[in-house]
Amino acid sequence: LNNLGNAYRDRIQGDRAENIEQAIQYYNLALKVRTKEAFPEQWAGIQSNLGYALSDRIRGDRADNIEQAIQHYCLALGVYRLEDFPEQWAGTKNNLGNAYRDRICGNRAENIEQAIQYYNTALKVRTFEAFPVDWAMTQNNLGNAYRDRICGDRTENIELAIRHFGLALMIFKFEHLPEKWAMTQNNLAAAYNDRIRDDRAENIEQAIQHYGLSLKIFKQDDFPEQWAGTQSNLAAAYNDRFRGDRADNIEQAIQYCSLALKVYKQDDFPEQWAMTQNNLGNCYGDRIRGDRAENIEQAITHYDLALKVRTAEDYPEKWAGTQNNLGNAYRNR
Repeated sequence: LNNLGNAYRDRIQGDRAENIEQAIQYYNLALKVRTKEAFPEQWAGIQSNLGYALSDRIRGDRADNIEQAIQHYCLALGVYRLEDFPEQWAGTKNNLGNAYRDRICGNRAENIEQAIQYYNTALKVRTFEAFPVDWAMTQNNLGNAYRDRICGDRTENIELAIRHFGLALMIFKFEHLPEKWAMTQNNLAAAYNDRIRDDRAENIEQAIQHYGLSLKIFKQDDFPEQWAGTQSNLAAAYNDRFRGDRADNIEQAIQYCSLALKVYKQDDFPEQWAMTQNNLGNCYGDRIRGDRAENIEQAITHYDLALKVRTAEDYPEKWAGTQNNLGNAYRNR
């Protein structure tokens, strides 16, 4: 039952939201036998799996799902002591870092600081020598956390993010770990897209190059979710691009968004669907070709679609961003 839960959690076919619900159901069934008293190690493993599934959950309240995930990870740590289960302890600390990075409740800046702390704690066990792949994954996660960081100097945080992604690529090689290599290339591209130091135009070209590298592995048939994510990211990069023809760049961005929406359906990937709708709004708001009035109407439509998912309760920061974008669109209407 536990293994079935893992399979449904990772499943590509079928309805994404339903697959995760199935996984949660199987984990809870397994806990009827794998109690803390009878099978403490296995019980802790299922608690960790539940945390993972709840972090990805689509149904229910997003903020509540993440709080539940944190609770399950903490339950797992009741058994996974550093002295007895160092590898599992470090893995759970790493997952807690992911949950705090995504957390909606509490103070956003404080949550990211907590995530960074958990990642650094995990690296006490996940060393380059002992667990190189796990070490690289936590380096990658630290890169994401520094890219999102609010405290400290923004310019320096992005440089730290680039450094951590670079460390991860010391282990994540194209030949040996292609999926993780592509994931890190994608993250590195996002960091270059946000970069403040050096030439802005060159940073965006670097971002586009790294996104292109990730697509060597992230094919639509094999990795539909990652492929769609990269298409969406490419859209944002082309919309920001300085080099090349501005009108062409925006048309390219619209095309990349449309490709992403082949995978990002509202029911299966609501958060990513809403992000892509928001990006489409940005593209139409900036569009040079076509009728200007019609482009702004399109932008407003896409922002309104994004707000079906980006509510003040579930995604307060993203909700505010889309409200701001809507304000710009109405101002230009």
